[in-house]
Amino acid sequence: MEKLRTVVIGLGERGKIHLYGLLQNKEYFEVAGVCDLNEKRVCETAETYMLKKEQLYYDAEKMLNELRPDVMVFATLPHIRLSMAELAVKYHVKGMMFEKPMATSLQEAKKIMDLCKEHQIKAVVCQQHKYLRSFEQLRRRIDSGELGEIYQIQASCQPQASQLGTHYIDYMLWANGGAKAKAVTGHVHGNFYLDDSHPSPDYILGHIAFENGVRGILECGYFAKQHDAHETGFSHVIMEDKYWTDDRLTVYGTKGYAYAECSGRYGAFTSDTHSMVEAGDYDDFFKKEQFDAQTGYTREFGVWMLNDKKVHPCNVEMAYHGYEILEGIYMSAIERTRIDLPVPLPLKYDAVGILKEKLNAVDYMKF
Repeated sequence: MEKLRTVVIGLGERGKIHLYGLLQNKEYFEVAGVCDLNEKRVCETAETYMLKKEQLYYDAEKMLNELRPDVMVFATLPHIRLSMAELAVKYHVKGMMFEKPMATSLQEAKKIMDLCKEHQIKAVVCQQHKYLRSFEQLRRRIDSGELGEIYQIQASCQPQASQLGTHYIDYMLWANGGAKAKAVTGHVHGNFYLDDSHPSPDYILGHIAFENGVRGILECGYFAKQHDAHETGFSHVIMEDKYWTDDRLTVYGTKGYAYAECSGRYGAFTSDTHSMVEAGDYDDFFKKEQFDAQTGYTREFGVWMLNDKKVHPCNVEMAYHGYEILEGIYMSAIERTRIDLPVPLPLKYDAVGILKEKLNAVDYMKF
C-alpha cells in the first residue's frame, strides 16, 4: 500500500499529538515534514520524535512547495484556519486534518467546507473524544438498545463554547446517529472569553430540536455544573488538567440513561444495571487516553483517504453543521427568538462581533 505523504503545521501541544497519531499509523502515513514559526518547538519536536533535519521547516508555504504532500495537518489558531485551507488548495493537497473550532465565523467555516467540496479534499475536524474508551462504553449501550428509544441528549462542559462546545455538539450528533438539527434557541452572557483566541461568551445554554424528534441541551462555561473539583476562574492562561476534562455527555432513553466524560469516567442506570448506577473510570486522559484516541481518529482518516465509502465521522460537513448549531444559539440569544436551520448565508451580521458589543462582564462564581 502506498503511504500518504503528510506534513504537520503547528507544533504546540495539539500539533505534537497529531504527529504522534500519524507516527502510530505508519501503514497509512509517511511524515515528510513538520513546521512551526517557533524554532524551539521545532527542535524539541525533532528530538522527541527523532526527526531528520530535512523534515524540519519554519515556513509553511516553503514546506508545501518543496514537499507537495498528500495530507496537510494543521494545529493553528482559529483565525487562520481559512488561510491554511487556501494553502492546501494552492498546493493540491488531497486531505486535511485540523483543529476545532473550524473558524471564528460561520461564513469562514462555510468557505472552508466549500473549498473542500470544490477541490475534492477530504477533511476532518479533530472532535476526537468519541474515540476515548469512556465514549466507546456509551456507544456500546446506545447501539445495543440498552437505553431503549433515545429522547434527550445533554452535554455540559466547564470551558467556554469555542473550546469544548463544538466538541460536545459533535458528540450529540454522533450519539444521535447523525440526525441533523432543525431549530435551536439560546441564552448567552459574560464577555471575558470574547477576547480570547477562541472567542465565545462566558456561558451559553442552548436547546436543540433534532429532525428525528430527539431534544438536545447544551451548556458551556462557568455556570455549568462542575462534575469534578478544580480551582478555576476567568483566565486566559492554561488551567489545571481537571478543568479541561470537566465535561459530560448524557444520553437518556426510555429504558435508562448513560454518560461519558473525557476525564475517563462513564456510567449508566438501566434495567441491565439492576437498578444501580454502574460506573467506571479510566482516569488517564493526559497520560494515555488522548494519545490512544488520536491514534484511532487518525487511523480512520487513513482508511477514508484510501476508500471513499469509509467516510470519517469527523468529516468537515458534519463539523460545519455543529458550528452552525452553535452560531444559531448565538443568533437566538441576539434576536430573542427561535432560529431555524440551516442558517441562511450570507449572514445578516457577525454574531460574535455583536456579542462583543452587547454583553457585559460578570463576576466569576462557583455554583
